[in-house]
Amino acid sequence: MARKKYQEIAEHFELLVLSGKLKPGDRLPAERQIMEDFDAGRSSVREALFSLQRQGLLTSRPGAVPRVSTPTVDGIFAELSGSMRHYMNRPEGLREMQDARALLEIGLARRAAKMASEEDIEKLQRALEANRSARDLDSFVRTDIAFHLEIARVSKNPVFESLNAALSDWLKDQRIKSSAANTSFESVVEQHQRILDAIREKNVEKAADAMDRHLSEVARKYWQAVLNQN
Repeated sequence: MARKKYQEIAEHFELLVLSGKLKPGDRLPAERQIMEDFDAGRSSVREALFSLQRQGLLTSRPGAVPRVSTPTVDGIFAELSGSMRHYMNRPEGLREMQDARALLEIGLARRAAKMASEEDIEKLQRALEANRSARDLDSFVRTDIAFHLEIARVSKNPVFESLNAALSDWLKDQRIKSSAANTSFESVVEQHQRILDAIREKNVEKAADAMDRHLSEVARKYWQAVLNQN
């Protein structure tokens, strides 16, 4: 199947960026110049630029010439949000994402138990205390997410941090439903405490097991809440 004109234009500039011939901050030619160079219509050029912008290769403001930018991990996952929410509309899609989250966070708990410094432990303790102090559902969910994000930050890997944040956003409804489904905030905090204790002890297997048990309980409560709604 022949490539569309916008794909040809987008691929041309993508290769220039990847080869280093275009660097972050460099300006792209004006729309009219691109139209002439590729014998393309304005709509094809704009679609190509939008495609490059979605990839994080361009920044563009109204009335300004687009400039090359450096993709960020946060931006990459943000672009997936709409597709992921659609994917998780199906029960099997949601179960698969729950499984993916568990695999990631169990691994992050393992790494935290290996790597956590005293400063990391202090940050985790503060995050846990904020979670313990929450008195309403909104603040409890927010501090729950913050505690898990602090565990991800111990990894010192921005990919893990951004993926953890994206999964937290995509699965936020699960947290809300499971926290509201006959679950006391105290029981969840106790689960978080067990995870932190294992990380503090540098007990890798204990940390992984505590995280596994916690996320299994969250998923169980969520599906119980869904079943009770039907």
